[in-house]
Amino acid sequence: MDEQLTIRSLEISDASALSALLCVQRAVYAHFFNPFKFDEATITGILRERERDIYMGVFWGGELVGFFMLRGWDTGYTVPTYGVLIAEKYRGYGLAPLSLRMAKIICETNRAPRIMLKVDSENTSAKAVFEKERFIPAGEETRGGKLIYYFDINEQRAKS
Repeated sequence: MDEQLTIRSLEISDASALSALLCVQRAVYAHFFNPFKFDEATITGILRERERDIYMGVFWGGELVGFFMLRGWDTGYTVPTYGVLIAEKYRGYGLAPLSLRMAKIICETNRAPRIMLKVDSENTSAKAVFEKERFIPAGEETRGGKLIYYFDINEQRAKS
């Protein structure tokens, strides 16, 4: 079996695998993650219509085991929103923090000043990852009540 870790841009042909990945997660595990509908048609449309937004797949041994995204650029935002889901089976292997580090690099190379993410206040494991990666709490959504975090790319660049 191929046991390589590969992270690459998702293609339209990956829509079925991404839909399957999202749909098979137990509700108790993935209930905080709801950026879009998980059906194949919706995901195909997102992957087909993207221009600057980024959707990356995390593959282990050829199997899609997670993905992360940086979106908002296509709708005119200069600060992208980061989102991630790693299959529950692969939780705890450091794939979410790895995706976050890659997202920072992608943002830096695209000259984004910051990265934003939103997290449910009850999602303690995600908050711990984000805070360890030096994301700073910046308030709460008026609708939905999610906590908003930022990572300042420009500030990190200045420290380097």
